[in-house]
Amino acid sequence: MADFAVSGRVAVVTGASRGIGEAIARELSRRGASVGLLARAEHDLERVTGVIRRAGGRAEWLACDLSDTASAAAAIAT
Repeated sequence: MADFAVSGRVAVVTGASRGIGEAIARELSRRGASVGLLARAEHDLERVTGVIRRAGGRAEWLACDLSDTASAAAAIAT
């Protein structure tokens, strides 16, 4: 990840329930960003949110399917 300041900012990460998305969310949190986690898998989003919070980070999650226009619009509105 490029070396740039994210401390005190809010980052929204899509595909945050596992893999690269999870790794990005955890790294952004480690660098001081509050993270909003988006993905379809509620159980995995809860797990990733717990990992980030236990490490002292701030995270919220929302299950959504960004390939579905209505789901994406609802996520943006939230």
